Amino acid sequence: MDYQLFYWNVPFRGNFPLILMSEAGLKFEVVDASKIYPDSSLSIICPGVAPPYLLDCKDNKYLNQMPAIMMHLASRHNLLPKNSPDVWLALKLILDCNDILYEITRYHGMEMWTSQKWKEFRTYRFSTWLKQFETIGYERLDKTSGFFFDGKISVADLSVTALLGALKWSFPALTTDMKESCPNVLSLVERVEKREGIKQFLKKQRKELGKEYSSGQIEDSIRSMLSSQAH
Repeated sequence: MDYQLFYWNVPFRGNFPLILMSEAGLKFEVVDASKIYPDSSLSIICPGVAPPYLLDCKDNKYLNQMPAIMMHLASRHNLLPKNSPDVWLALKLILDCNDILYEITRYHGMEMWTSQKWKEFRTYRFSTWLKQFETIGYERLDKTSGFFFDGKISVADLSVTALLGALKWSFPALTTDMKESCPNVLSLVERVEKREGIKQFLKKQRKELGKEYSSGQIEDSIRSMLSSQAH
């Protein structure tokens, strides 16, 4: 076993490292987050406030925070861009993804969506994030390979795919937003999801979980907005 990922049985943040590990052909297992969270979350080496936690079985060390986990895995498994400036741009894209997760869940569920706030988010904040991805994609997506850096897949492609792929699968209505604001990046996501390791992982996960995204009141709040409002 190469890695254990301690997370809930939902896509959300967990799919970022899971998709990367699937692409890299690594041996991993998902362990219920309750094995660590909350009782042991401050007693492990590299403590963290909330899942995901990654156990690197080779070093027997834990790592917390999705962006840090992604950079660790990418550096270990040749999924970072070659050039230093591109590495930081890749990190920026991961952090952008993390910010979108924070926003779409109303600050980790500290609040629930209202009709007015959802309308503002979808028509301005979400579309702005998507257009930013598209702008970077227009500048950086390789015309031959279709990837952000060096003509080959990297942590940047995988992170954007983990974010947008889960959203369009769980909330199909949001695909319209992606088609309008980031069509080239949406094409990237669709290509990456068809790569063999990722395709098999997603097929199995989606069969097990259906359209589930983050579960609980957070997901219910998003679904209530999508069902009550037309874009």
